Amino acid sequence: MIERPAPLAGLRVVDLADEKGELCGRLLADMGADVIRVEPPAGAVSRTLPPMVAGQSLYFGYRNANKRGVVLDLTTDDGRAGLHRLLATADVLIESHAPWELGALDLKPASITARHPHLVMTSISDFGHTGPYRDMVAVDAVMNAMGGTVFKAGRPDREPLVPPGAMAYDVAGVHAAFATLCALWQGSGAGSAAHAGWGQHIDLSVLEATAQITDWSYPNASVMRAAGLTYNEKRAGNGMVYTIYKTMGGFVRMIILSPRQWRAMRAWLGEPEWLQDDSWDLFPTRLANTDVLTPLYVEHFSKMSMEEVSVEAHRRGIVCTPVLRPAETLRNEHLVSRDTFIDFPLVPTADGRSARTARVASGFFEIDDVRQGPRTPAPTLGQHTAEVEAELAAGTAVARPAPSSPAAPGNPPEPALPLAGLRVLDFGIGGVGVEGSRLLAEYGADVIKVESRTYPDFIRIVSGSEMSPSFASSSRSKRGLGINAKTPDGQRLLHRLIEQTDVIIENSSTGTMDDLGIGWKTVHTINPRCVMVDSQLMGTHGAWADWIGYGPSTQPVGSLVHLWNYPDTDEPAGSQAIYPDHLAGRLCAVGALAALLGRERVTGEGARVEVAQVETVVNMLGDLLAKESLEPGTVKPMGNRNDRGAPWGMYPCAGDDQWVAMCVRGDHDWEGLQAAMGEPAWASADARLATVDGRRAAHDEIDEHLRAWTSGLTKDDVTAALQAQGVPSGPMLTATNQLDDAHFNARGYARPVMQQDLGPITFDGPAFQATLMAEPFIAQAPRVGEHTRVICSELLGLSNDEIDALFSAGVLEGPREA
Repeated sequence: MIERPAPLAGLRVVDLADEKGELCGRLLADMGADVIRVEPPAGAVSRTLPPMVAGQSLYFGYRNANKRGVVLDLTTDDGRAGLHRLLATADVLIESHAPWELGALDLKPASITARHPHLVMTSISDFGHTGPYRDMVAVDAVMNAMGGTVFKAGRPDREPLVPPGAMAYDVAGVHAAFATLCALWQGSGAGSAAHAGWGQHIDLSVLEATAQITDWSYPNASVMRAAGLTYNEKRAGNGMVYTIYKTMGGFVRMIILSPRQWRAMRAWLGEPEWLQDDSWDLFPTRLANTDVLTPLYVEHFSKMSMEEVSVEAHRRGIVCTPVLRPAETLRNEHLVSRDTFIDFPLVPTADGRSARTARVASGFFEIDDVRQGPRTPAPTLGQHTAEVEAELAAGTAVARPAPSSPAAPGNPPEPALPLAGLRVLDFGIGGVGVEGSRLLAEYGADVIKVESRTYPDFIRIVSGSEMSPSFASSSRSKRGLGINAKTPDGQRLLHRLIEQTDVIIENSSTGTMDDLGIGWKTVHTINPRCVMVDSQLMGTHGAWADWIGYGPSTQPVGSLVHLWNYPDTDEPAGSQAIYPDHLAGRLCAVGALAALLGRERVTGEGARVEVAQVETVVNMLGDLLAKESLEPGTVKPMGNRNDRGAPWGMYPCAGDDQWVAMCVRGDHDWEGLQAAMGEPAWASADARLATVDGRRAAHDEIDEHLRAWTSGLTKDDVTAALQAQGVPSGPMLTATNQLDDAHFNARGYARPVMQQDLGPITFDGPAFQATLMAEPFIAQAPRVGEHTRVICSELLGLSNDEIDALFSAGVLEGPREA
């Protein structure tokens, strides 16, 4: 096989991101961009972040692979001048400074974009550059608490749980990559000649990016509120929908939703007479009898291992996956068969001349069957400074030309939707493909939702009608095409549409698109310029490629269920979040845009992008799994604690199930915490607590005192007291809290829409604002086949008589008559 150039080859990125959003530059580098990581003389903060091995940060090493490294002191005139020389030759600048820090570093967005109008400047900050929380101090745990990740995780009788790793900051990195690629596409002139050559500033909020991937709670809460009802936001542990069951020596997550899945389970149980009534086919009946069914399942599984249960369940068509520990994930037969992990020199020695080899996740994407992942280790401090300076001196790094607008030379064009002119066919179901195409639709693409009543998107009908809040959220802003792809005429019409299509996104079970006659080989033959994005549960190849499931089915295999737990219990605590569905959808959008840019800049052809959902989970925990490979047995559940500092966790506040995230990074934060509490004697008089190690050893004792303090105050009062002292903190927010939150609303996050067949609904809004992008297009979701006639007439040139005949033959479908 001849490997084609990487899709982003030829792009240059200057990366100042530190701690938050570092995955953005890594993703761009994975796909071929020349990413230059700029650090201060003392090194990046992220070089000190856990997990650590032999004094080296795997946090830094993992997120900075494939980058080159230079040192610039931006507090000096020479350092700032050096940065501007770099920016003159770059296409993108990524930075993550707090908004108030930008002026002293000569990084104010207005001045950067004025001096380098060709440049896309992507700013990643905790709360964005506007809004009442703009100047708050946070860390990843705070972002997860406020973003909606935490309130669903953990047992109802215990504290809620922060996810392991750096979920919020890495989610922001993925979303920043999407925003950056949108701006690059717009500046390429492929969609609008008026924007050719122009860069812009992107203001991305970690909070909003995190809130977007915590599933459909926000729109569902808004619909319940509009109906005068209360949305259930209580933690359910590992029960309810995504239940975890004990087996011999382990656990499995088994999800039984449909009548077909239930009947298969009943047959596996031996067809008990008392379970034969048709009422058991209904999920609400089984949910109401969980206390009866759970012991039955556990007894049935008691003599089988988790692998045996999972394999037999899938043989019977039941969704089930084993709960793996990190060591088990690293050697899992499916992940090994996919080369999900590679041997990679992640931890450099002190002299930088060699490195220890770890088992490292091999990347989020495959493009045309080539893995887009780590190739070169993260740089040692300043490793490439001389090399980059020589390139600038020799002129091999060419300055980008200044853009001009045809209407007004030298002045930027009016804001517009960056993806206008692109056409996307959306064959997505559930929460993955539909979320990727939703993003493309919001930023201007004509997205056509393809479905039929015979094979509807199951999320559409989950509420018993043809419109649910979850479906409306993920299929907003699209057009609806009702077509039976299993008929010869249906295939013929789809082939004609593919001739006019830029992107196809799908996440059906492996082989479905081939069975429908619209797999990649067929698509590429019909339209060589079309990009196709496939996202299956376990990927399209490997030992478990035919396994089916839902987003939460991937969490156990990737070690997330095991690690997202309390440290003092073996039974998984559970989370009812559908992660990684929405994140995998955003990766689909990133992959699609990267392939489109590769088509325009490099190859002239489309490409096939694969995003295996299980590898989304694995790659998001990449540094932790690498540590396990280097130091077996060291990566375990930590609850809400963190090796970075102490105290660190979720603390109860006044009211029912009210919590605040509080994170003390070092001695300065500890002094701030004492001041916020009024200098209590227990904290100031104990010499043990003067050091991080001492506080870590006394964490349980400190937590008792902190709980006594916080439980008498509201979560907002605790946050205000801590923020006044510069201590990272924030209230745990539910979806209902977010609907009322002043910062979300000030940033324009709430997007109310009148949704047909549903009524008023509030959609989650954008995670970023951009100077040359128009407001995202957010409109109601379509009914089944709502735009079938228009699409067949305008795009396929069919007459009314031809369309009527295809409706009569059952090839085409439209909305039901009221």
